[in-house]
Order: sequence, then structure tokens, then C-alpha cells
Amino acid sequence: MSLVNQFRQSRQISQAIWLQFITAYDSKRNDLYVFFEGKTDSAYYLPELRRRWHQQGKVRIFICAGKEGVITAYHDKRIKQKIINWKSVLFFVDKDWDDLLNIVQIPQSKSFFVTDCYSIENYLVSVDTVEIVWTDIYKLPQNDPRLAQVLQQFRRGHQRFIQLICPMMAWGIVQKKQETKLALAENRREKGLNLNNAKLNKVFELDSNLKLFKKPKGFENLKKTAAFNHQLNLASFKNELNKIRRLEPKKYIRGKFELWYLISFLIELAKMLTTKNQPKRAVIKVQLTYENAIEILGGKVPYPN
Repeated sequence: MSLVNQFRQSRQISQAIWLQFITAYDSKRNDLYVFFEGKTDSAYYLPELRRRWHQQGKVRIFICAGKEGVITAYHDKRIKQKIINWKSVLFFVDKDWDDLLNIVQIPQSKSFFVTDCYSIENYLVSVDTVEIVWTDIYKLPQNDPRLAQVLQQFRRGHQRFIQLICPMMAWGIVQKKQETKLALAENRREKGLNLNNAKLNKVFELDSNLKLFKKPKGFENLKKTAAFNHQLNLASFKNELNKIRRLEPKKYIRGKFELWYLISFLIELAKMLTTKNQPKRAVIKVQLTYENAIEILGGKVPYPN
């Protein structure tokens, strides 16, 4: 997309959000006005926001079609002039790789929240989540002797996943840096890395014993689906790999990728716990999937401070 078309599209989104905002905003009501990147983010945050605000008023949301849309809404002079009480307005975005790429300027404000990790999905992935699913969704007791072994299997598998995905994330960061250089040099947005297309089931697999394996051509499959187009310098890759290995993994692992591991683990675990040879079988009325995980877990897993 050319910079001209990109600017035109941004203006259209900005105008749509402005019209939605002036229709909803009423300074006489004590409502909360919240701007999100997309519907996934609202599904994650809304349960907690409503719980905290329900005695004061309604929570009114605006979906801004991405991070740029949220930032644009924050800087929109028309919106700023309309707002009487800034304590009733919030903006939410994912960090992504912004701190590693240094190409997006994030507003510094108490009204503007940025995830500490790559994205909201990272917040859902933990041993505590597995235990919550065990009790709340599988309807199994917390003192079940099998739980300790399951949690240990998750810890081991998760560490293995981090080890395997780390070089792939380093490769992706170097790719994005290369694309940024090309975009600045050629005055256009480079069509390249698209992690939304990546299918991790073509890269990894979990067996029936909950063990994680990388498929023989796993990295090559990821590169094909995510469009790794550029020939990258090996020294740059190694340098980036060394950098991110010093970071907390949730800072650089794409949230949807880490969530993939959690849900894949839970899907295989559910199969095990519903077989006839189990001493106590799980009673599963709602099946967790990659598509509904945020809606189901969002209100159960503790939120970041």
C-alpha cells in the first residue's frame, strides 16, 4: 500500500471513530469510554472493566481497526476538545515488537495502556491458567493427584516451546527491521512478514503424552506462510537472537503463538481426561479452541495491574 493510500485509509477510520464518539459521548453521564485495536482486545478487557465500572455507569467501546487507529484517536483534536473528564477515557494497545523495532511512538499518558508483554494473549498463558481450566472447565478437584503431574508437563513443554520459538522470533524481528529500511528508502510500506498467516500446527505438534515436537520442516513452513521474503544477514540474526534471549520471553514471543501452545496442550489434555480408563473423568461442557480462548479465559485469569 502506498503512503498516500495508507493516509487516506487512516483518515476514513479516524472520521468513523469520531462520528461514533460524538454520538456516544455525554459529559453529564458517568460512562467509561474505551478505545481498542480490535474486537479481540475488547473481549479480553471488557469483563474486568465492567466489573470495576458497573456502579458508576456504562462502558462504551470504540474499535479502531488496529494500533494506528487507537493512537490516531488519542491525538485527534476533536476528541480531546470534547472530553471533559479524562479519567473516564481509556486507550488500549498491544506492545508487539515496538520496543525492539523503535518505529512506533506510543503516547505517554495515564489514559493510555500498553501491554508489558507482546500482546494480551501472553497474559493468558501460565501454569495458573491450566489449574483454572482444570477446576472451572474440566470440573476436577484441585487436590486431584494427577494435577501436579499435568502442571509439571506444562512447565516442561512451555520451556521447550520457548526454546524452539525463540530463533523464529529473532528471524522475524530482523525481517521487520529490513522491511522498515526498505519502506523508508522507497517511500512505501513493504509487503513482507505477515505473522497473521502463520499456522503453528505446520511448525509444531503435541503428541498424546503432551510432549511438544518441532516438525522436520517446521521453520521452513513458518517462513513460507509468514512471507519471509528477504535474504537476511546471518550476523544480524545471531545478534538479535542473543539480544532477545536476555529478555523475558513474553516480551518477544507473539501472543497468539504462545496461546497456541496453551490451547494445543489443553486440547490434548482434554482428550486424555475424557477417556474411559481415567479414575475420574473430566466433565467438559465447553471446549476451548484457538478461536474462543480469549472470550472464555478472559474473565477467569487474573488481569495485569
